[in-house]
Amino acid sequence: MDTSDAIRVRYKGDKPFEILVEPELAKEVKLDGKEHDIQRLLFVQEVFLDAEKGERASTEDLDEEFGTKQLMEAAKTIFEKGEMQLTTDQKAEMREDNRKQIINMIARRAQNPKTGNPHPPQRVENALEEAGFHADPFEDIEEQFDRAIKSIRPIIPVSLDEKTVAIRIPVDKAGKAYDKIQRAADVGDEQWGDKYFTARVTIAAGALTELMDEIQEIAKGEAEMKEV
Repeated sequence: MDTSDAIRVRYKGDKPFEILVEPELAKEVKLDGKEHDIQRLLFVQEVFLDAEKGERASTEDLDEEFGTKQLMEAAKTIFEKGEMQLTTDQKAEMREDNRKQIINMIARRAQNPKTGNPHPPQRVENALEEAGFHADPFEDIEEQFDRAIKSIRPIIPVSLDEKTVAIRIPVDKAGKAYDKIQRAADVGDEQWGDKYFTARVTIAAGALTELMDEIQEIAKGEAEMKEV
C-alpha cells in the first residue's frame, strides 16, 4: 500500500508509537475542531513503533504503554496526545490554505474607515505581502487574523466595525441566498424550517447594504432583514 500521502502522528512514551492517518480528516480534527471516529482517521489500521520501516507494535507493547490491547483505543490516544508529523509539501499546502482563508476573512470582516467600503481581496493580499506576513499551518486561525490585521494597519487603513442582522428568507429561495451570505459574512443561529430560513448574520458595516440588496434580489423582495 502506498502511504506517501498519509500523515504520521508520533506519540512519545516509554517507546515511540506511530499511526498513519488520512490527511484531510486529520487536519479537520486537529486544526478545525471537527470530530471523526478513529477508524475513519486511520490510513492503515495499525499502530507502529516505526511506520517508515513497517515495524508494528505488539499487543503487549500497547498494553504496557496504554493499558489496553485494543488497537483502536491505543490509536485514539496516540492521535489525541501525539504530534502530527507533516511533510514539507503538506505544511506548504496548509500554510497556503490558511493564507487564503485569512485574506478572505479580512476582506469580509474589515473595511476602509475612510470610505466605509470593504477592502478587495487583492488589496488585502498585496498589503500582507508588503507587511511580510506569513501564515502558520498550525496557529489558530482567529489568532492569525488578529496578527494579520496588526501587520497591515501601517499599510492600509483598517476598521473592524461590524453589524449584525437578523434575516428571514422563504426556504425555496434560501439556497442561493445562503451561498451568497456565507461568502460575505459570518452566519450564526441558522435554522431551516418548512417555510423559512432564519439566521443572524454578522458582516463588516460597509458591506451590509450591498449584501442586503443582493439577498433581496435573489429572494424577489421577500427577504426580511433587521439590524439587531
